[in-house]
Amino acid sequence: MTQHVLLALLLPLSYAVAMKESTAAQAPRDPTDDSNQPQVARHDPAKNDNAVKIRELVDRQAQAWEKHDFGIAAPDWLPSGEMISPGGHVPAEEMQTAMAGYFKQFRDLRVTVKNVFISTDGVKAAIEWDWDVTRRRDGARAVTHDAIIVDLVGGRIASWREYFDFGNSIDAKP
Repeated sequence: MTQHVLLALLLPLSYAVAMKESTAAQAPRDPTDDSNQPQVARHDPAKNDNAVKIRELVDRQAQAWEKHDFGIAAPDWLPSGEMISPGGHVPAEEMQTAMAGYFKQFRDLRVTVKNVFISTDGVKAAIEWDWDVTRRRDGARAVTHDAIIVDLVGGRIASWREYFDFGNSIDAKP
């Protein structure tokens, strides 16, 4: 099951890399040529490696939340890193405590990563994931669709900003 989920998560990334590689095989445009052929960027293996590393970082964040263990994700965060969401602001150093508090109210979290977009310079990522959780007090289960913007410094998280509608989320009513 885990292999199928991982494969499903990596397929869009693999497709994007394959598309980039196929277009990179084309010769670059001669600037003296008057033809209307578009100029194609050359394949940059470092950018693809960075994309894989960022995708792995995102997967570790999801896994840390599912397992209630910030230790899985902590190395990805700068000591000065912060998470900002409709629920509040949490410095990286307080993330494990915040996680423990969250799971006093909720259980059975499943995070499904839908999309990861990475800036060309590799310092920003946009994530779309579904947060599927059960409220402990009454067993209500719901999915919150979440969009996240991440600022990276040296490949580590400086800022993790989440955007979702708290109005329909069971997270708003622990």
